[in-house]
Amino acid sequence: MEFKTSWKENMLFKTKVGNHQITMDAAAPLGQDKGATPKELFAASLSGCTGMDIVGLLHKYKQTINKFEIETKVQSTNDGYPIVFSYIDLIYHINGEVDEALALQAIRLAQTKYCGVSAMMARSTSIHWRLFLNGKEAGTGDVGEYLSGE
Repeated sequence: MEFKTSWKENMLFKTKVGNHQITMDAAAPLGQDKGATPKELFAASLSGCTGMDIVGLLHKYKQTINKFEIETKVQSTNDGYPIVFSYIDLIYHINGEVDEALALQAIRLAQTKYCGVSAMMARSTSIHWRLFLNGKEAGTGDVGEYLSGE
């Protein structure tokens, strides 16, 4: 993987990844809030990566997804620099004709076997997840427990 990031002005940067352009900026007063911050993109990559794997697995299991959303809540350290993520909570909302056991299996596999972003982040950050299936809480877990074999 290779790409180029170019500084434009103040805290505004543009990155070309394949055929796509990503805009990054800081909030005022340092920047003009013209794009996501690098940390926001990093956290978004976790939800996107696990989400893609979950959808792929549920399609493989022949499940019918009508709607799928992921809420991502990030807590950061505030005890000096660098400010890093200390805790991430992923809340998966799946609606459709989906078997609960298969949805839980898809989440566990996405978090521990298929999503490289999750594997990298879990080495330094606590990642917790919850599943709401058709509006009802169906399960919860901690990625670190799966990776450590507990």
